[in-house]
Amino acid sequence: MKITPLDIRKQEFRKSFKGYDKNEVDIFLEMLAKEIENIVRDNKRMTDQLKELDSKIEDYKRMEQTLQDTLTSTQKTTDEIRRNARKEAEMILQKAKLQASEIIENAAAKVKDLQSQISALRNQKDGFVIQLRSFLSSQLKMLEEVEIISVKERNKKYSSAENEKSEELEKTKKKVQELFQE
Repeated sequence: MKITPLDIRKQEFRKSFKGYDKNEVDIFLEMLAKEIENIVRDNKRMTDQLKELDSKIEDYKRMEQTLQDTLTSTQKTTDEIRRNARKEAEMILQKAKLQASEIIENAAAKVKDLQSQISALRNQKDGFVIQLRSFLSSQLKMLEEVEIISVKERNKKYSSAENEKSEELEKTKKKVQELFQE
């Protein structure tokens, strides 16, 4: 049974012949009631404080759970971002390798094509040189024949002038031959 300060104040005792002094009992009961009131007030205050602290603890637990969930979510998002970044980096690297491979293949094909063109141009040059030598050689022979004929005719008329031209002709022949040898 709970006793309140009011119960203590209203409590009456039977009177007996050699009983306690009523005044002393009343004073004691009043002191006891005040002390109980203080205890009840402190108990109420502490109970309220405990409820408030329990409420705060619950709030903190919810906050902690929210933070844990947020941290977990952030970690998952970070991991996902890292995975995606790695995949994207790998794709970029593969694409770059493919492009580099294509560039190298194209360059190799161009080099091969240029080498083929250079070879064809060299063959053409060699053919032109052979044709030019042949042409110049035939022209030189014709010139020699013309000169021989001219020299013979001039010999009849100008024996001394012929010797000079013959020397010039020999010099010209040597120069032409030197040109062909280069």
